[in-house]
Amino acid sequence: MVYPNKTPELTRRRLLLAAAGATTAALLPRASQAARPSAPVDPNAKKILILGDSMIAGAVGLFLENGLRKEHGYSVQRKGKSSTGLARPDFFSWPKEAQAQVEAFPPDAVVAMFGGNDVQGLYMGKGQWITWPEPGWSAEYARRINAFADIVAPGGKPLFWIGMPVMRPEKFHVRVQRVNTIFRAEMAIRPGGHFIDIWRLLANDRGEYAERLDSDGVPGGKSERVRAGDGIHLSVAGAHRVEAHVRAIIHPTLSGTPTDPTLAGSPTVAAGDLAEAAPAIVPGGA
Repeated sequence: MVYPNKTPELTRRRLLLAAAGATTAALLPRASQAARPSAPVDPNAKKILILGDSMIAGAVGLFLENGLRKEHGYSVQRKGKSSTGLARPDFFSWPKEAQAQVEAFPPDAVVAMFGGNDVQGLYMGKGQWITWPEPGWSAEYARRINAFADIVAPGGKPLFWIGMPVMRPEKFHVRVQRVNTIFRAEMAIRPGGHFIDIWRLLANDRGEYAERLDSDGVPGGKSERVRAGDGIHLSVAGAHRVEAHVRAIIHPTLSGTPTDPTLAGSPTVAAGDLAEAAPAIVPGGA
């Protein structure tokens, strides 16, 4: 059902995420925030387009862009914009931006990361909304994921969708679990689709939110801060962990080289794995 939006808390949350994204971005060189094509060493290098919200505008996107280019020789272009997603095309239209990006830089593969700004009402146009978590929210959000995917990765081109990490704010934690379930399900049935789960990557050994994680492999040894102060975004160290994990999945997939054996149990889902990996989506559930 479509309702007028009557939840000012969502506006406050969006402003909070914008401020947090700006804080994370401030740790990085200003030039990193701009989308820019890389100059490939090999003119025939595969092109990878990276798109997303503040995670991509900030450290995760920057490190992934640099790693794919410098370590593997890909030609990379990145476009990240804080406080955006697929929920509010009236604020920023990712379908329009995605179309412009692929026309300017036709990719061989795409990496996407959204969700943190989408756990709110879905704007339907003309002042109408599907409020969270009304019946129909999941189906409409899944439709938007696929509409975006059709633009950036038509015909079964590789699309790597990075999930959301475990979160500290309880309500937010539950909500991003729900969007992760939708991402997983849609990538599992999409030719060329890959869902990269980073939930456990930034959780403690009990699967719970962790500010700090072990850094030297010694129980009770050195640790490093992996999350930003808001309990949502990542520290520089956390972003490095995510980038290394994601890149170690993307490169073997695109190059046909063996996957790093340490990622043998990596929670990445490709087309055809739906029955095993994707639980049912229950309207109104987490």
